[in-house]
Amino acid sequence: MFGLVKLSSSLARVEDRLQLLVNEYDTASVQNGRQYLSLKLNSKIPNHMLWTVKMWHFGKDALTGYSGEKFEITWEDSLKLFNIYSKEYCNKKMKVRKEFQEYPNKPLNDAFMDKLYDTDKVIGGF
Repeated sequence: MFGLVKLSSSLARVEDRLQLLVNEYDTASVQNGRQYLSLKLNSKIPNHMLWTVKMWHFGKDALTGYSGEKFEITWEDSLKLFNIYSKEYCNKKMKVRKEFQEYPNKPLNDAFMDKLYDTDKVIGGF
């Protein structure tokens, strides 16, 4: 749940920054006498909750460290790609991470609702 909230918050910041860039471009265009182009391109960046989610990753790290050789195992099951691998962190400690990819191909709001009310509850494990 925390990851979904963090994702939405980050995308909201991206939306705001994109809108600022568009607004600055429009202002500069008007000042440089390219008002027609500015008015033609003047648009509102869509709400981030309407952006289409093409693919996302959900993962979970093991609680304990791992001291073996690095590894990666991948397999595909219909609409999901599963991956289990060893991941080295900045403190040189390795942990086993399980992760899967999904391809919702729908607006973020709908993808969130599907994930929150998923009856399989695959977020914690698979």
